[in-house]
Amino acid sequence: MTGEKTRGIIAGGGLVGLTLALALNRKGIPVKVFESVREIKPLGVGINLLPHSVQNLAKLGLLEEIEKVAIKTSSLAYYSEDGKIIWREARGLDAGYDVPQFSIHRGDFHMILLNAAIDRLGPENIISGHHLSSFDQNDDSVTAHFVDRHSGASCGQFTAEFLVGADGINSTLRQIFYPDEGPPKYSGQMLWRGVTEMDPFLDGRSMFMAGHNDLKLVAYPIRAESARRGKSYINWIAERRIPSDLA
Repeated sequence: MTGEKTRGIIAGGGLVGLTLALALNRKGIPVKVFESVREIKPLGVGINLLPHSVQNLAKLGLLEEIEKVAIKTSSLAYYSEDGKIIWREARGLDAGYDVPQFSIHRGDFHMILLNAAIDRLGPENIISGHHLSSFDQNDDSVTAHFVDRHSGASCGQFTAEFLVGADGINSTLRQIFYPDEGPPKYSGQMLWRGVTEMDPFLDGRSMFMAGHNDLKLVAYPIRAESARRGKSYINWIAERRIPSDLA
């Protein structure tokens, strides 16, 4: 690998890194994506793709694949502790947008992006098991150095015209550019997240929240496959505000 060159290097093969790679590929800009983990797996729980995001994903030709696996969210409602509705807002197509809001399993969305990137960029340009450790740059290029995240052994270097850091909360690039930034700051809230298949609630496409600022429950369905069987695959979040000394 040492000495090879491309237009761009993206450090991180998560949602952002792969979406950026697909967008650059659409503009005819070749890039290579380097991911720290040795195998990219469909991890996580539920996320929401808002219409402005979906519009851009549609431009990348991903709308059909997303529709196969996600739920087209119809509304978001807030309930009191005794089940009385406090507030409700339509979402996505039901709110008049041209495209849906999707509730989707993060892992399902990640695999859609990964498969599209492998198909369009070529498997040789999606490189796993390479953790960005440092970089050198001059007026014309940047050289990224990679190591195995587990052993620390060198995986070589790669030179490009630009380097983008999409390497997550523990970003190497961010630590290099902002060494005094320090670790992430505790928000004061703890979240317990999980998924459960159950009978649908409301119209089977709704999100709901119940509770207050210090204690809250959020739930919404995220998989079309369950809906086709008359079930709901529910992403749920139990949220509680906890002082930092007790967290």
